[in-house]
Amino acid sequence: MLPWLYHRWTGLWLLITALGALSLFLYGFFPLKYHSGKLASMDDLPNVINGISIDGQSVYNSGENSVVLMVIDGLRYDFVTEEYMPFTGQLIKNKSACIYVSVAEPPTVTMPRIKAMMTGSVSTFADVALNFGAPAVTGDSVLRVAASRGRRTVMYGDDTWLRLFPGLWTESDGTTSFFVTDYTEVDQNVTRHLDKVLTPDEKTEPSFDLLVLHYLGLDHIGHLEGARSPKIKPKLVEMDDVVKKIYYAMQKWDRTGVLLVCGDHGMRDAGGHGGASTAELLVPLVVLTSDGFKCPHDSGAGPTVAQTDVAPTLAWLLGAPPPGDSVGRVLPALLPPDPRQHLYLLHVLAERNARLVPATDKEFYKQFERAKKQFAHYLATGQQSAAKIAKEFYEESLEEMAKYLTESTTDFDMFAIGVATFLLYVLAGALLSLTLFSLQPETRRKISVHQQHKSKTGSLIAFIIILAISSIILIISCFITETKSQVCSFNPIWSIAFIAITIVPTVTYFIIKTAIENTRDLSTLRDLNVIDYLLIIGTLFHSWSFFGTSFIEEEHMTWYFFWNTLMFFILVRTIVVVVMYFAKRWSGATEVQEKPDLENRMSSVGVSIVPQWILLIALHRYLRTMNQTGDRWLFLPDTADWLNAPENAFYLELHLVIGTLLTLAICLWNLRYMNNYMQMHSALTFVATACIFCYRIATNSLDSPFSGIKTWDPVLIVDVFWAILIAQVVFEIFTYIGMFKTCGFPLKSNNKFTYNKPKAKSEDYFYDQMEEPWNIDEVKLNLARSITHIMYNDLMLIIILLMRPHNVIMVPSIYFTCKLTSKCLDHKLLDSRAGRNTEIADILSKSLVHLWIGILFFFYQGNSNSLASVDLGSGYVGLREYSAPRVALRMGLHAYAAPALAGAALFCALSTRVQDWRR
Repeated sequence: MLPWLYHRWTGLWLLITALGALSLFLYGFFPLKYHSGKLASMDDLPNVINGISIDGQSVYNSGENSVVLMVIDGLRYDFVTEEYMPFTGQLIKNKSACIYVSVAEPPTVTMPRIKAMMTGSVSTFADVALNFGAPAVTGDSVLRVAASRGRRTVMYGDDTWLRLFPGLWTESDGTTSFFVTDYTEVDQNVTRHLDKVLTPDEKTEPSFDLLVLHYLGLDHIGHLEGARSPKIKPKLVEMDDVVKKIYYAMQKWDRTGVLLVCGDHGMRDAGGHGGASTAELLVPLVVLTSDGFKCPHDSGAGPTVAQTDVAPTLAWLLGAPPPGDSVGRVLPALLPPDPRQHLYLLHVLAERNARLVPATDKEFYKQFERAKKQFAHYLATGQQSAAKIAKEFYEESLEEMAKYLTESTTDFDMFAIGVATFLLYVLAGALLSLTLFSLQPETRRKISVHQQHKSKTGSLIAFIIILAISSIILIISCFITETKSQVCSFNPIWSIAFIAITIVPTVTYFIIKTAIENTRDLSTLRDLNVIDYLLIIGTLFHSWSFFGTSFIEEEHMTWYFFWNTLMFFILVRTIVVVVMYFAKRWSGATEVQEKPDLENRMSSVGVSIVPQWILLIALHRYLRTMNQTGDRWLFLPDTADWLNAPENAFYLELHLVIGTLLTLAICLWNLRYMNNYMQMHSALTFVATACIFCYRIATNSLDSPFSGIKTWDPVLIVDVFWAILIAQVVFEIFTYIGMFKTCGFPLKSNNKFTYNKPKAKSEDYFYDQMEEPWNIDEVKLNLARSITHIMYNDLMLIIILLMRPHNVIMVPSIYFTCKLTSKCLDHKLLDSRAGRNTEIADILSKSLVHLWIGILFFFYQGNSNSLASVDLGSGYVGLREYSAPRVALRMGLHAYAAPALAGAALFCALSTRVQDWRR
């Protein structure tokens, strides 16, 4: 097994296996929704209540209704006021409409919220991953029961509805919801149908039973400009006009018109959503009808309701049974005034929930039984006191049943979670053992390989025995736990995963065992200093901090604390080195004269290292104020808010220009590692940067005296930008393969990609013609350096194109931080011992510090562990229409711009120091 340790790809395969274990963990942790498979029908309505007969078909009848469900994407509860929506606000004030506080359970993204409203069951976080695909709902829904009753359903708006409920619409016109730069057309495409669909026929009957309108413009404004954008109020006034139009149209119908206005989710002040903040969870639900409706609640908000209550409410209004898995209740304002109908409706909902409850010993189930008795007593005697008691019992049992079902219908695969956690730990142990083995001097590792004389047959037998033991333990665990996990289903597909699970601990056992046995010389760890241990301990603490939810929500505070500590440690160490240098120099100490070690160390960084580091500390203090993040202090104003204020436009543009020009300067500096033949790379870099400035001018992010640029097509500008970056890579590859030389273009003698044979070492010595070596390895090393720096330059240019103007300054800041930190962490500068080979310690410390820098700037940028911090607007830069792969790539690169840049900077730093391309 020892050759596995010495193989260069073993660590990579362990990491890939760890990703597989992580995928298994995520499969178990993000539960799939449980569906009973029950499809509701009118035959399910009970006709006997505790021995007393009742005609369920006639009692369960809300009359002839036409229902309009108006969903305004991203509508926060505090948006429905007379200031923003005057007509709706006046109706609520006059009690001609009711407003409820509707709670949208996490995840607060569109697709799960639509499913909750239509099925009456709570969605899970697994639906977040499915939000972009929106597979068809397999369970029961309002639309299915309405179709079974012959109801006419019409939908205009977000095409997610069409993908979730295909074939259930009488008429529809869908609009893609993902092109977030569109504020107007997505809503105009909905509103243009209203005159036709709201106008009744000659019998004064509307042409639908259920009309769904899903408006997207408000959410798009929030994503790009935040909840305090000046465009929010005009959009809400536009939505209020739609409410007014529908309300007056309903007065002309010969049947009762019911309008429900709601949001699918809210939005943070920063504009995103997906998390669990109050602004994202609480949305309004406004109810109004055309038949002289008077809100039964006191002025102000009515009772708090769940978003799942929409499904049974719609089913009741449409004369259809509640969906099979519905756990919601009918909105209080729409409950029938007749006690008999009222109690029967509560009984239908409670009985539906009771069928889904596996345990009958719960108190809420007993309460349901008591309610049935009181209802039956009322039906038999007509006593109003029995009706009142039955109503209280039904409502109490319904509330508790809804809570229980919401928690129990999501089935976590605890067995898969446990197995995945075990695998991740053993893989981490194998990687640690492999790392410690590789830290030994190369001569020590080669001796270990040569000393290995174990029989291959014996190793194979041992491997089979350990594999059998692992398989037996896993099988026994499956049967002892009596789990229903797919891991233990032994079907053909999961059998492959089962075998892989047993192989992983077997392989890692041998890797750990062999590494421990052959790790005897860790003298390189003596080169680690206090800063190295701070980096190691901080990284380990961060991984363990995820066991606390507060550490996850406020993870940025952990990194801010660690980074400030690191900067203080480095400042103290560099001051000590500089002070020692000057003290010994001024005193004429013999150490400086006879042992110029300190002089050599200082010459690599210069005495200016201390003021440079102090300036970097000041820069980070400023960047930290740029974007509030996390959860607790998100509402506080930050520098980005100040910069984006209209009166501070000059300073925002200054940030944009300085950040872009500094990035250009960095790119030009990196050209010294490329083959800048005929200054082609310089020219292409200048043109690419010019495209970025033109794009900013064309999108009104930057003022310019050249007014004609504002009329240019931003999409075309971005297309030219991409073409330039591709041309730069192609040019470098062509130079590498000698294309220009073949075409007759002379290359300079110092060309990095010239395959010349070296000259003879002396006049007396010359190579044989067949033995004369080529400089292929040197060319490969130059190509590696060139490609890494092209990657870094292109990443910086792409990211400043995607970033919001106030964040562009982050890109050059990452470069300066990486450069200066790497210089200050040099062990030859900080350590007092001379003549030691600190290459391994340098790689370890610089790898960890680049990891820290990437995560630190991730939070500086305003990101967090909440989905709400994802900037959707970055995904549409340079796009004219929605394209899932391109949008996802842009959004992903923008969200993880800082880790990507820090990683690229590390690659560039390593490539410039190594002497062999294989390193």
